[in-house]
Amino acid sequence: MRRALCVLAVVAPAAPFVAPRASPPPRLRPARLAPADALAAAAPAVDLPSTLAVAAASDAFAATADELAGSLFGFSLLPWLAMLYWLKHPKSGAPEGVTFGLTYLLAFVFGSIPAAIGAGALYGASLADADWLHGAAESLLAATNCVVVLGFRDALGGGGDAGRLRAAGGAWAGVAAATALAVACGGDVAASQHAAWLGGVGNLPLDLAEPPNALSAPTWAIHTSSLVEWLVAMGLAWRYAEASATPAWRGVTWGMLPLHTSGIVACCYHLFYNAPDLAWCVALQAGCTCLGNTTLAFACYRLAASRGWTWADGGADAAAAWAALAGGGGGGGGGPEAAGVAAAAGPAAAAAGGAGAALLGWEDLGDAWAGDGDGAFLAKLAALSLALAYAAKYGPPLVVSSDAAASWAAQPPAVHSAAAAAVIVVPTLLNVAKWRQRSGADTDFAGDF
Repeated sequence: MRRALCVLAVVAPAAPFVAPRASPPPRLRPARLAPADALAAAAPAVDLPSTLAVAAASDAFAATADELAGSLFGFSLLPWLAMLYWLKHPKSGAPEGVTFGLTYLLAFVFGSIPAAIGAGALYGASLADADWLHGAAESLLAATNCVVVLGFRDALGGGGDAGRLRAAGGAWAGVAAATALAVACGGDVAASQHAAWLGGVGNLPLDLAEPPNALSAPTWAIHTSSLVEWLVAMGLAWRYAEASATPAWRGVTWGMLPLHTSGIVACCYHLFYNAPDLAWCVALQAGCTCLGNTTLAFACYRLAASRGWTWADGGADAAAAWAALAGGGGGGGGGPEAAGVAAAAGPAAAAAGGAGAALLGWEDLGDAWAGDGDGAFLAKLAALSLALAYAAKYGPPLVVSSDAAASWAAQPPAVHSAAAAAVIVVPTLLNVAKWRQRSGADTDFAGDF
């Protein structure tokens, strides 16, 4: 039962595209052109004023969703900066690799801004509909999650060099920028809105009726890897609570949960090919991001407070920062305390047992592959993410018949929205159920994936 629930959490996004049938369906192919008289005879009468009114309403709704999302994404930066303050405070004792990884997310934030501006200026489209810009920007998020996971692995192993994570993060930022520039400088950008990121490496040579804005395989892999890596990071944060004897780290795991839902919303939107009917997903993702940044900030505040941080410390830090800005210098520091926590975490992690297992999920992969080196660990995560990416990209068009696809497209927007809502809500509820079980169970968990 446990494994069935975990599998459902992963495959649920494909469910709306599966239709029962008695015989294997034909493969989806682009429609052939019919003679003009046949098309005229088959075409239903169209109420042009009504059609234009619906299209105008859809455009207005999408514009409103984009504006709301922009405001929410902008506001969400404030709680993220507050989270970084509490997490990086010496009294919190957070692993250095983890704090760098979450700080590195700012590279994704500031990398997405020019990418979104470029998509709008070049094509008058959202970033989600310009694959080469989209994939390059989103890759910085996946890199962030990788660094966070490796930072927790280092802390649980009692060592690790955060310098190598900084070097790798800086190198990947350069690679992401270079991949976008390579496309921009390779030809007429204005005619290449849907140019695939990384040249579409990994795309399968299948004759499918995908719309032009369908994500390429590498861009899908970036999205699925972000979801898997964030779940693994949640599991490692939970483990670190035991290893460091700091229960407040479990609260950090809970604080991370809405951000995982934000990723699910983004993947759901892409799974439905960024349909205008689902423009609300854009605003919902921004809302989940804003909520997640806030809950994570509160969790990190509780972590810092549990280790002795007070509002007087906050006032002193603010005064020191103001003095530094004014040219008076400012001190900061307190690394020995954080180092002491890291040193204590090593033996605790080594002593952590793995007898009883709670509800098994992707978050257990950090334990299941704990004995692997960083290279092997990342390779396994990449292979898993790529498999999920292929399932998301090619599963629906290969499984759904052309008749079923046409019937689905003819459904009213409310049906599409209900299906998308199920794709988002079901995995989120399963995620909540897993962490509730682990919160109530007096057992350790160890991956046996």
